[in-house]
Amino acid sequence: MPARVIHFGLDDCHRLMVLESAGYAVEDCDCLVRLRALLADGAPVAALLVSDGDRVLLQEVVALARTQSSVPIILFPNANVSLEKAGVDLVVDCLTPPDVWLNDVEGLIEKTRPTLRA
Repeated sequence: MPARVIHFGLDDCHRLMVLESAGYAVEDCDCLVRLRALLADGAPVAALLVSDGDRVLLQEVVALARTQSSVPIILFPNANVSLEKAGVDLVVDCLTPPDVWLNDVEGLIEKTRPTLRA
């Protein structure tokens, strides 16, 4: 069974296609209500990937995810926005090649998997 990940935000860099081609089951989400429902539906989630374009919304997404789950949060920041880590587990710079960030995502998922099971 493929690892299920949630992608929040605009997929302006075709990351969903890359994740699906790498074998992930991707749930696309663009609002906090749907994110809350996906995190609460009882199905295991390996990671939350956030494509950021709005700093205020990012803080809300992180806060919601942290109250609902211990899932690792991976941030893909907008090239034009300078952000601190904002409580996320991994920040992937804009020009990082897909093979590199996929490897980083898989490493983070493997590292946090025992925590998610508990």
